[in-house]
Amino acid sequence: MLARTLVACLILVTATAVQAPAQQSDTLPTAVATAFHQAYPAAKILNVAREIRDGKVIYEIESQDGPTRRDLIYTPEGNTIEIEDILPADSLPAAVRAAVARDMQGATIVGVERVATGAVVVYEVSVRKSGRTQILTYDPAGVRKE
Repeated sequence: MLARTLVACLILVTATAVQAPAQQSDTLPTAVATAFHQAYPAAKILNVAREIRDGKVIYEIESQDGPTRRDLIYTPEGNTIEIEDILPADSLPAAVRAAVARDMQGATIVGVERVATGAVVVYEVSVRKSGRTQILTYDPAGVRKE
């Protein structure tokens, strides 16, 4: 009986640890939370991750702002490093759409992200062809980036 109780407790603790809820803005540094909420007052934080990138601490926020999914990367001081907006395929600029059609004839666009790093904007386009999915990156003029 004691063994069953211990096993049940262990399963409960493990399940709770694995299914921890997404962190909210109160677990973010104040500067990051303030910057996020000022820029996106109606957005809901889905998840927060503290990571080390190039030897520096960053915070990644996954969010939902109405129908828009957005991932943002901030410095601990609240400066935006990168913004990734998940877009519908039909919102691709015409030049990017034409470039994808040229580069991957017969492929189907299955996902689009607009990635802004400072003033630099690129589109990451996921395409599927012959059962394989790959990601192609283009600038807004349709020039492919490697």
